[in-house]
Amino acid sequence: MKEILIVGGTGVISYAIVNEALKQGFRVICINRGKSKNQILDPSVEVIFADYRDREIIESKIKNRHFDVVLDVLCYNERDIEYSVSLFGDHCDQYMFLSSAEVYNKPLYEKVIHNEDVEIINPHWSYSANKAKCELKLIELASNYKFKYTIVRPAITYGNTRIPYGFMPAYGYHGTIVQRILNNKPLILFNGGENYATITRVEDFAVGFVGLIGNSKAYNQTFHVSGDEYVTWKDVLDSLGDVLGVRPIYISIDSNFIGKEVPSLSEQIVGGRSYSQRLDNSKIKNAVPDFKTNISLREGLKMTVDYYNSHNYLNGIDYLFDADIDRIVAKYCRLKCISVAPYKLGFVDYLSNASFYDKLTYWLEYHKENFFLRNILNRKNVVGKIIGKLKK
Repeated sequence: MKEILIVGGTGVISYAIVNEALKQGFRVICINRGKSKNQILDPSVEVIFADYRDREIIESKIKNRHFDVVLDVLCYNERDIEYSVSLFGDHCDQYMFLSSAEVYNKPLYEKVIHNEDVEIINPHWSYSANKAKCELKLIELASNYKFKYTIVRPAITYGNTRIPYGFMPAYGYHGTIVQRILNNKPLILFNGGENYATITRVEDFAVGFVGLIGNSKAYNQTFHVSGDEYVTWKDVLDSLGDVLGVRPIYISIDSNFIGKEVPSLSEQIVGGRSYSQRLDNSKIKNAVPDFKTNISLREGLKMTVDYYNSHNYLNGIDYLFDADIDRIVAKYCRLKCISVAPYKLGFVDYLSNASFYDKLTYWLEYHKENFFLRNILNRKNVVGKIIGKLKK
């Protein structure tokens, strides 16, 4: 029985890979701290409960062990890949790196990317630039080891806890978008939602990924593993509305405006999602004939909604994100002299369980640009003290 060691295993993508690997008869070992409650690993999975960054502990756990494949999903920069390869390079036959289709220089390649050999490193998004550097570093490091490397570039993926869109709350809180639609609150379309993307449900992605394990066609090769659906961002939210039986209410806002309002998402939206991208998946289909789109976007989104409904909306409502959308809509309307009357703004107790802390979080975020309030809070750190007391 082939053994696959996965660093992680409970993330949106890695969880799907674990389940597909088990389905195909692999023995799966995961290095995991065991803190995630969003998705629970199958009992047949061997779990090494440890902090992956604690080298001494990991080395003691894998000493004298050899794996057919190692997958490390926690590499985001060159230092990460150097650490990972030095840790696992002598313990595997094949090392698989989870990169991203965002590595391509989108401003230059905004149409169909026919093969995996076009120019990488998108200078407008540090995440994609660092992933590209990881790829190059892996190829360089691999020459010092006996393993074969495989680089996988997923496109836009989604699963039980993730709705595919560029402006979303943290994973586990995506039910916030569902509730906004159900309560007729506006959603923001950057650039009218007309940019295209290749969307893939993680269960389909996992078939392609696992099919590359031990596959001679995958050795020292790069693949973008992406489905066949090529849709606009508006199509994504329209499909979600179809699943919910409610037509979403939109407001189109320029991506640069959104980037300035939410700096943490600026590079992702302005440098990534605001460019169209379509990937030719003929290479992965040639290497893994079973790979194809089995789950349509609408079917996949229904699975996500059903998961949130059956898991009590998982982590709940992200009122910080909720307030940010309302704040941005209100500000944009003021600047453009647009009436906010058509848009339902304000705090909503979506699940009928909101606490005073939730209401305070929403209020403070919505009014964070108020000069007098900001001045008081910044000077006395009132927010930190209040929130600290409320959390106790």
